[in-house]
Amino acid sequence: MDAHATAPRWRIYRNPDCARCARYARMHQRLDWLHRLEVSTVTPASGALRMGEVVVEDLRSGVIHHGAAAFEHICCAIPLYAPLCLLLHIPAFRHKVDQEFGGNCGGDACTR
Repeated sequence: MDAHATAPRWRIYRNPDCARCARYARMHQRLDWLHRLEVSTVTPASGALRMGEVVVEDLRSGVIHHGAAAFEHICCAIPLYAPLCLLLHIPAFRHKVDQEFGGNCGGDACTR
């Protein structure tokens, strides 16, 4: 099999101190049967991440996506998440995802 066929396509960057982000990253990795994602806690080129903030880098282009666009790339990588792509067309859902990926931990959610 070609090495490019199995190489990750997207890198998820998360804050290394955020327990919630670590939990979600583990879930994404378990469901990533096609091995399209990798997870990193290093600081992305876009700058340091706040608690709860997640960004996704397209490894082919180097473009870093934030908010709902980042989540959309995760959904593309994991076929089980396909229905969530449809929900992203609903403005209220997309806004909620933007908040969640933008570092809105809400109290102590990031430490649990």
